[in-house]
Amino acid sequence: VYPATPAPPPPTVPGPAPGSADPCPTTTGRTLEVGPGKLYPTPSAAAAVAQTGDRVLIAPGDYRGDVATWRAANLTICGDGGRARVFADGKNAQGKGIWVIAVPNSATTTIVNVEFRDAKVPDQNGAGIRLEGGNLVLRNTGFYDNEDGILGGVGGTTVTIERSEFARNGYGDGQSHNIYIGNVDRLHVVASWFHEARIGHNLKSRAKENIVENSYFMDGPNGNSSYLLDFPDGGVVFMRGNLLQKGPNADNSTLVAYGFERNPWTTNTVTLIHNTLVTNYGSGIFVGVAGFTQQVTLTANLFAGNATMASGAGGKLQQQNNFSTTASNVPGASAGQFWPADGIVAQLDLAAMPDPQYANDSPQPFVLRSLASVSGRKIGALQSRP
Repeated sequence: VYPATPAPPPPTVPGPAPGSADPCPTTTGRTLEVGPGKLYPTPSAAAAVAQTGDRVLIAPGDYRGDVATWRAANLTICGDGGRARVFADGKNAQGKGIWVIAVPNSATTTIVNVEFRDAKVPDQNGAGIRLEGGNLVLRNTGFYDNEDGILGGVGGTTVTIERSEFARNGYGDGQSHNIYIGNVDRLHVVASWFHEARIGHNLKSRAKENIVENSYFMDGPNGNSSYLLDFPDGGVVFMRGNLLQKGPNADNSTLVAYGFERNPWTTNTVTLIHNTLVTNYGSGIFVGVAGFTQQVTLTANLFAGNATMASGAGGKLQQQNNFSTTASNVPGASAGQFWPADGIVAQLDLAAMPDPQYANDSPQPFVLRSLASVSGRKIGALQSRP
């Protein structure tokens, strides 16, 4: 059911427990060690001398007011044994953010176990990462209280995000977001948590293909984000195993928005399989699509709340095995607890398995739970009690 071209990565296997450090990948280049008592005391010092293929190992801890532009190709930058926390503290690189990634589009930058905090710039688009070139892989990273979490991405590249958190990013003007990805070829998000964007969207992507799996998108009880997910240029959207909650104080009543700005791509389809969508807003739209959408496929999704299932889809909607109920039947959603009330659990059993590739569910943010031993399937994202 994935987009056929290009082929997506294989399903991600469960990783370390939340809060623990991922192992730092090996590389063929040099290893640059960063931290107190090291040859390079700060990440920016390593950025100034990094060469193609280097591995930058950053000691865990806080790096205050240290900003950098990374220009070397195929770098791996990793918190070594724990998270490296980089605070802007009023500083910025090139007026753009904490780290600017400016590498050739053929290169891949991999960042593991790093946090980005409090980026602010004069044009109110201060990013934790400003992505100006190349492919980007993020694993076990965090973006907190920036004007944008990530901003950028160019055609011919990909962005992959695994087990990462984006929280409270956005200037508050509706023009900046938890994450804002440009017209890359593919965005792939796995086992990540996007919550409480400030007025802007929790995820905004203009990518040609968007694969979003096993991730949480939430306002919580007090958040005021706009869309939970926005795909303003259409393209291919494939969402599986995600848990979405629209809060009562949200700035917009739509959970997933599609195609409401431009139409640059040839293929424009929306597919949701085994997702749980809850709105505490009062009324609204679960999935809203523009008129140029070619097909909307909704399969085995749990919709909880007073909202239209697929606005704008018309005769292009194909659906099966979805279940609609009240928000009160997913009572813990605003606190990240998406297991439905006991009274409807039995009604969610499926007679057949609509998607054999649904290999893991996500009982809490960042956690993938194997479904190999589960013989049947249920409607919604969660296949058993967390």
